[in-house]
Amino acid sequence: MRIRSRLLFAAALLTTAFSINPASAADTAPTRAARIGAEQAGHRQVMLERRAGPKSTAAVTSTLPGLPRANPSRAYPPSCMADPLPDQTSGPTYTATVNLAQYNVNTGGVSTTEAVTIRIWRVVCSSSVFVTSATLMRIQRNVQLDGRTDFYPLFPGIRVSQGGVGFGDTDFPRNILRATIEPNTVLADTLVDTPIVDSMTFVLENYDSSQTSLFDFNLSFGLRFDNFFTSNNQFFLNVPSYTPTSGTYPDAFRDLPISGYLGTNWYDPSASGEGIVLQVYERANDTENLVVSYSWSAYDPSGVPFWLFGQVDIPRGARIASSPMAYRTGGGLGGNSGQASAPIIWGSATVSFPDCNTMVLSYASNPGLPAGIPTGSGTRTWTRVAGVNGLACE
Repeated sequence: MRIRSRLLFAAALLTTAFSINPASAADTAPTRAARIGAEQAGHRQVMLERRAGPKSTAAVTSTLPGLPRANPSRAYPPSCMADPLPDQTSGPTYTATVNLAQYNVNTGGVSTTEAVTIRIWRVVCSSSVFVTSATLMRIQRNVQLDGRTDFYPLFPGIRVSQGGVGFGDTDFPRNILRATIEPNTVLADTLVDTPIVDSMTFVLENYDSSQTSLFDFNLSFGLRFDNFFTSNNQFFLNVPSYTPTSGTYPDAFRDLPISGYLGTNWYDPSASGEGIVLQVYERANDTENLVVSYSWSAYDPSGVPFWLFGQVDIPRGARIASSPMAYRTGGGLGGNSGQASAPIIWGSATVSFPDCNTMVLSYASNPGLPAGIPTGSGTRTWTRVAGVNGLACE
C-alpha cells in the first residue's frame, strides 16, 4: 500500500517544544506485546472473512478476475472522493489531544508517549438517496516532530461506540473499524502499532465481515483510542451526527463536481421517448481537465427523430458544463444514404447535477434556424436511468 510521505528532515534537528511523556515501567514488559499481538490478530481474522461468504472452488481456480461489485459494508458512496485524502480539515471538526505510544529507534522499544492531535471531520457526499458523508481522521504530529524517524508515535487500537454497541474489549460482534489512507477499499487496514512518521489522514471504514458491527458514521458515535499500556492508555472522542446546514457544510447544497461517475443515460419522465446520453472522458496526459459529451435524442415538429450533440472541456472540479449544440443532416441507416453534413450549430445547452440521480438541463436554440428544425428554450430536470456495476454515483 502506497504511503504518502512529507519527510521534514529539518525537524530532526529540533530537540525542544514538543511533548514526550514517560509511560509506566510495566509498559515495556511482554504483557503489552501480548495485548498488541491479540489486537492485531483480531483485525487479521476479520479481514480474512467476507460477508458475501467463502469463495467457491470455481472462483479459487478461475483464471478470470471477479466482476466489479459494490462493497456491501461501505461507509460512504464510492463517488464521494478519491486518493489522495485531504490533509486539511473542513467544516465542523472534532479534536482531541492524545498521548500515543512512541517507538524509539535507538532503544528499539516503547517506553514513552508522544502527544498528537487527532481530528475528525466529514466530507460531503451526494445525497441523492439520503444525507450522507465520509468521515476522515487525521493524526497530526507536532510540526517540530513531523517526519522524525528516530522516534515516532504508533497507531492506536480504536474501538467504536454507537447505539447499543459499547467499548467492551470482548464484545461480539467486534466494535472495531478499518482506518485506511486510501478510500474505496474493502480489506485495506492499518494495524495497531503501525508507525506514524508523518502526519496522516485516514478514512473510517467498516469491515466486510459478519464478525464486526456495521457503523453509520453519519450518526453520532464515540471513539476510544488505546495504547495497550497498563496505565495512561485510553483516550476518548465523541462525534455528533452529520446534520449539514448551508453554514456548516455549504457543499451539501451545491451542485456536484462533474466526474465520470455521472456518465449514464438520462430521461425526462414527462417527455416519453426523449433521452440524453452523457459521458465524461479523460484525455491522455491531461490531469487538469475533463471532456463532457452529451447527445440529446428528441423529435422535430413532424415527429421525426432528431438528434443534438455537444462536447466541451471543463476543469476538474467544475460543477457546470455548457456547450454549443449541433445537428447534422443527410446520411442514413448504416451509411447507405450518403455522407451526413458537417455539424450545424443549433444553439447551446448547460448541464448541472444537484445530486447523483438528477441532471438539470438548460437549453436555447439560435434564431434563424431552417424551417422544420425544432426550436425552443427552457430548463428540464432529467433522471438517471441506472447505475453501472453497483459502483456508479450514489
